[in-house]
Amino acid sequence: MMTHYHVLLERIANEYAGLTKNSRRIADFLQSSPERLLMLSTAEIAESCGVSKTSVSRFIRQIGYQDHTELRHQLLAEREQGTPVVTGDGVESDIQFDISELQQLQNYLASVDLSVLIETLAQARRIKVIGYRNSYPLALHLRQQLLQCRPNVDLLPTPGQTLGEELASLDEQDFVILVGIRRRPKSFKNLVAYLQAKPCLLITDQSGLKYSNQVAHLLSCHLNNETPLDSHAAPMSLIAYLVNRLYLHLGSAAVQQSSAVSQSYAQLEELDEHII
Repeated sequence: MMTHYHVLLERIANEYAGLTKNSRRIADFLQSSPERLLMLSTAEIAESCGVSKTSVSRFIRQIGYQDHTELRHQLLAEREQGTPVVTGDGVESDIQFDISELQQLQNYLASVDLSVLIETLAQARRIKVIGYRNSYPLALHLRQQLLQCRPNVDLLPTPGQTLGEELASLDEQDFVILVGIRRRPKSFKNLVAYLQAKPCLLITDQSGLKYSNQVAHLLSCHLNNETPLDSHAAPMSLIAYLVNRLYLHLGSAAVQQSSAVSQSYAQLEELDEHII
């Protein structure tokens, strides 16, 4: 059974593409820590987001609740069933924020059907993985992990390269994975628009849900707004989950691929495999 928190987050995700700028501020604020709806009044939420109380009330109605009171009652009902819910102010460590994000990710992944996406990743002739700025190390790691499962996976762009020459040759047999967590470059929206007609997966956080109607597949995780710098625990866990699902789906083919990679490591003596 889905928790009320997850139902709330799902409703926000479904409505995100049509939200106004002010409503997206509220959505981003609540997605990172939905328990704030229990801790804060409508006025306090409005002040935290830099919007009016009317904007908060309008947002709550837009996601399917009559008012803040009804929404609070539904969340508190979850507490009555024994589910831990924060109902007052508290101080959390950075790791506790990560744990909260991972729990949200676990609930999210339990509710989505990845079978079509996994089969598409298995059958694609080539996979191109794209990431900019702080999404680049995530894309690099994803590409490395995919190569343990199957061949023909490339990371774009390489230093000094533009994307046009690579993307022009893509067809329906190829697949693009676009990693775009927040602080994306300004040109990101143009890239999404270009890929709209192509087989594509967008891996993002709550700030990228506005692109949900422009990509064939979208997987999201939540980044908190409580720490000065973003933690990548949730997106890295999402990547691990995705590639492990693919590895298990490919079965013996993935085993052969990873064995071939390991043999190359050994022949080139690239890894320190000393065991104490």
